[in-house]
Amino acid sequence: MTARAGMLVTLTIVATGAAGTSLADPLGDLLLEGTGGVCYTRTYDQAHLDKHPGQRTTEIRLSLRKETDQGAVIRVMLKEKAKTSYIVGGCNWTAKANLDINDNPIIAAFKGPSGLNCWSLTSADGSSAEEGGDFPIDLKDGKSIYLYLPDSIAAWPSYDRSQFAPFVELGSEDQVFKLDKSEAAPCDEMVEKLPWLL
Repeated sequence: MTARAGMLVTLTIVATGAAGTSLADPLGDLLLEGTGGVCYTRTYDQAHLDKHPGQRTTEIRLSLRKETDQGAVIRVMLKEKAKTSYIVGGCNWTAKANLDINDNPIIAAFKGPSGLNCWSLTSADGSSAEEGGDFPIDLKDGKSIYLYLPDSIAAWPSYDRSQFAPFVELGSEDQVFKLDKSEAAPCDEMVEKLPWLL
């Protein structure tokens, strides 16, 4: 079994109380609160970028939407001064996130243990067998989240997904981002122009 196949297995947290057992799904709860979707953003000012000269990312937008039977569709815009990249993929909630099939951490910076297991598509119709990259998200309280990206991930250079997504190389200061929940508007164009599967 590949690491991607292992990531696709949806796990849940089992909480046992005096009245019995119940299943927790923070992702499902978050999407219900946002009427099916939620948007997170972060724009870095020049003062921050001056303190982190290795960071190329100037703005991030992240959308999670309930568009499939399981989990959520994720769309991420990574904006740099010279280019913009778009990640499209899927996410599932799991009690033990960020683990490969041998239970080894995929990204060392993620402390977990629970969170979202996410993956990036390499083709717009999802038919490519090539893995686009796995990455976790720490949902925290849902008002702020932490996005952890690998050093290389499949991402399109525009809204045009007629070709396979090339891999984008990310520097060490462009891999962990704290994003804040926002209104839906900043993510609306990305959601409209990056459909889940073509």
